Amino acid sequence: MKVFNNCIQERKVWSDRISLDQALDDFVNADISELMYRADQIRKAKHGRKVHFVHSLNINPTNICKNKCKLCAFWKEEDSEEGYVISLEQATQSLRESAGLGLTDLHVVGGLTEQLRLDYYLELFRRAKIILPSVIIQGLTAVEIHWLAKLEKTSIHEVLQQLKSAGLDAIPGGGAEIFNDTIRQEICSNKISAEQWLDVHKQAHELGIASNATILFGHIEKSEHIIEHLFQLRDLQDITGGFLAFCPLPFHPGSTQIEVSSAPGGYSITRMVAMARIVLDNFPHIRVLANYMERKLLQTMLFSGADDVGGTSINEQIARAAGAGDDSKFSSPKEMENFILNLELEPVLCNSIYKQSSTRKHEIKSNTITSIEIYKDILDKAENGQRLSLEEAVILHDKVPFHELGRLANKRRHEKVPDKRCTFIIDRNISFTNVCTVGCKFCAFHVLPNNENSFVMSIDEIVRRVVEAVELGATQIMLQGGLNPTLDLPWYEDMLKSIKKKVPDIWLHSLSPAEIYWLAQKNKLSVIAAMERLRNAGLDSLPGGGAEILVDEIRQNVSPRKLTVGQWFEVMEAAHSIGMSTTATMVYGLGETTAQRVEHMIKVRELQDKTGGFRAFIPWSFQPNHTKLSYPLPSGVDYLRIVALARLVLDNVDHVQAGWVTEGPDMVELALKFGADDFGGVLMEESVVSATGLSFGMSVEKIISSIHNAGFTPAVRNTQYNLMGIYDENNQFIPTGAK
Repeated sequence: MKVFNNCIQERKVWSDRISLDQALDDFVNADISELMYRADQIRKAKHGRKVHFVHSLNINPTNICKNKCKLCAFWKEEDSEEGYVISLEQATQSLRESAGLGLTDLHVVGGLTEQLRLDYYLELFRRAKIILPSVIIQGLTAVEIHWLAKLEKTSIHEVLQQLKSAGLDAIPGGGAEIFNDTIRQEICSNKISAEQWLDVHKQAHELGIASNATILFGHIEKSEHIIEHLFQLRDLQDITGGFLAFCPLPFHPGSTQIEVSSAPGGYSITRMVAMARIVLDNFPHIRVLANYMERKLLQTMLFSGADDVGGTSINEQIARAAGAGDDSKFSSPKEMENFILNLELEPVLCNSIYKQSSTRKHEIKSNTITSIEIYKDILDKAENGQRLSLEEAVILHDKVPFHELGRLANKRRHEKVPDKRCTFIIDRNISFTNVCTVGCKFCAFHVLPNNENSFVMSIDEIVRRVVEAVELGATQIMLQGGLNPTLDLPWYEDMLKSIKKKVPDIWLHSLSPAEIYWLAQKNKLSVIAAMERLRNAGLDSLPGGGAEILVDEIRQNVSPRKLTVGQWFEVMEAAHSIGMSTTATMVYGLGETTAQRVEHMIKVRELQDKTGGFRAFIPWSFQPNHTKLSYPLPSGVDYLRIVALARLVLDNVDHVQAGWVTEGPDMVELALKFGADDFGGVLMEESVVSATGLSFGMSVEKIISSIHNAGFTPAVRNTQYNLMGIYDENNQFIPTGAK
């Protein structure tokens, strides 16, 4: 058994400083779960459970910039209508308005314009120290400081001394981008060189001014450029010791002049963060900025080497200009604190020089994991593909680091699906009615009969949407609705027949066990008889919806009027018995225990032993918004753990599907390395999850990009997992001829 603990002895990179060649090899070739684990161990050794954050006000004095960098979406021309320069009076007013907010930091960065000279910044900092005396001023990038020295015809040393005297406490790391000269010339040709950037920071450190360092990655750079960048920073830190934190910044291509179609995804971001923590052994902190990533990915970064999540960043403009999502912003320190506490980590409100602003203690549940060597027998069974018992699976879930589960699950995935393809399907979800009498507490989509917002699509409208989807390339349609008392079995048969008459080759992967069971009862038929009528009308296969958690105790709490566990399996077994394959799902985060999660999987495994009818297993996390339940939102780490566990427990189910609908594409990229082999569908139309307010949206192009980002070959499949074609590295579709 190769567990990560043994890597300490085998590789010696834990205690010995990693070399450039070894770092590059690891960055390109090492298993992502191993990198995450190594980085997490370093984080724990340095910081324990502490996660740092600031409560900062951003002032961006101008967006006019002489550099006109291709990588930047923020800058404007001098004569642009959108260009602005904030006067000292306007900036002072912002300071006064922020005086009662309990800020830890003032962050000042902007563009380069002759309208703002050194005196402007000196006066701004002096006023800030009077109005906000306890606030740390982190301001002006190395690029701005170099510009001011040139503008004032003086030395960088003199500019730094004056700024320090006026109140400057620390320098942010902006403007580093990529140190490689060739790349730098392409993306920011007018900006100072890497040597000049490093020199400004070196001089700042000599004057006792601390600073951060950054990298902007995910555009046109290569792996060797990233590693070389990290080593240049490490070398300077060896000399000065003045860097406090390293901030990896994922490039957002929106509104920039760099021809990159998409931002780096979760897989690339995770590798970057983990590698930074491993290489930069002399940097105290690794900071990931909440402004730049989706929250579940941010959670995962705190177990992949990062110990700092940036902060609230009031009035932040630069990341927003580049297209960073508004949902990544934190509105208050309390919100950030709760976010960290929910991960069983310790929030530390501090400033940019890491002086703690609050000494308040928090009650944190113990998440200490003892040495996994004591679970060697169970880990060996999992690695060798032997069947796991409920008790063994619970131990894996609760006691083993999720990184190790990921390694084992990734190995099993490649043994089960032995190629580098990741499949997806082009499909459409059509919710033909939102009327449902069951009233599940977790559902934000349904309404009761006679509600003013209720609807039922006409069959003609449903057929029109199916035809439209087929014209756009769909091979599968998922029809789903509530238990609407105005609809009966003949209506469903008419709908299915009408679709097949118009588009005979479309695969109808539709309805749910709850709908099937309800229709059978309503028409006084056996489940098999009802299913046979639907199959004869055109139903091809059955999705696994309505499973939630297959434990009646949980179902009684969240959906007491829905079908029971036994009834759900009765429908599935009936489908399998008439040759109709299905999928199985799980919605976790409904207050269930670990044992109940595992019980759900094992019940699916038992029916699969009997029938072999499940094609795939699809875990989803519960989304509480707009529902009648208030369970905390499961984290990104929870999701990766569940995906990995599903791969290890469900040894007789070939495919594990990652759920971008609830988790987002960044987390799905990671899930592909934690046991999943399928990206799901494009879902041209999705209503149920989006009713909770969550809406990621994925095009074929985005799915292809995400799969490539994770190191896999995108492959289009049909419902039965027959391959229809692949996309090569140039995104050219190569058909395989599957029917």
